[in-house]
Amino acid sequence: MVICTSTDTKEAILKSLRKSDGRLTNGGTSLKNHGMDHLNWACLPHANTTETILVWHIATTLFDNHKPSPHQNIDPHQEPASQQNNNPFKEQEVALELSSYCHYLVKCLPDLLPDKVVWIEDMYETVRNEILAIDRSSNQKPTKINRCNYALEATWDESSVVGKGAMLANDLIHCAENGKLVWEMLAEFWAEMMLFIAPSDNVDGHEKLLNRDELITQLWALLTHAGIITRPKPTVHQDHQSKSDAVTGDVNV
Repeated sequence: MVICTSTDTKEAILKSLRKSDGRLTNGGTSLKNHGMDHLNWACLPHANTTETILVWHIATTLFDNHKPSPHQNIDPHQEPASQQNNNPFKEQEVALELSSYCHYLVKCLPDLLPDKVVWIEDMYETVRNEILAIDRSSNQKPTKINRCNYALEATWDESSVVGKGAMLANDLIHCAENGKLVWEMLAEFWAEMMLFIAPSDNVDGHEKLLNRDELITQLWALLTHAGIITRPKPTVHQDHQSKSDAVTGDVNV
């Protein structure tokens, strides 16, 4: 079990709840607040919640572990993009903790997420196999840094969740190199996502976890008490856009 005990993490979630005024969103608000609307392609409503979580978890992990490859012409005195902008460590810690927790929910508690359990399990296994295939495809020693660099530089099928995560990570690196406060955005994004996935009609599932200090159950109880029991449905424009994208394969970048 992954337990989120950080005071900073809980404060980030409560701050996100206050700012939301009860209108839950799946990450787009954080992107807009930080001038990164061009990354909305990674959290549009046509992407199911599980895929969105996995894409952003992969991107967050790759961004955190990014180190320039030896063949890249990089100033040796330049900090990696993930460490630029003097981002406070607490925001990085919050983002990584919530990203890992959401990954844990997909892997271990899929019945508490919005999507169907069988579908979540199938997607998780597909992504796991894609990640394992990296070691078979790379000619380098299978270290964490080499895996990350390979994922960032590889050519992926457009339907690959790992590929989407790598594309998003490259976008995050580019944002950091251009002065954006990426860790601050990611901390807010994951807090926003936690609130978005918390509403659930699986009362029995949550009741079984009441004595386990499970964050998702604590948030479910908090939101239920506040009268927030469902997520907002896509607007007419969003629903039309999602269907169009599904047909054409386009994404908004």
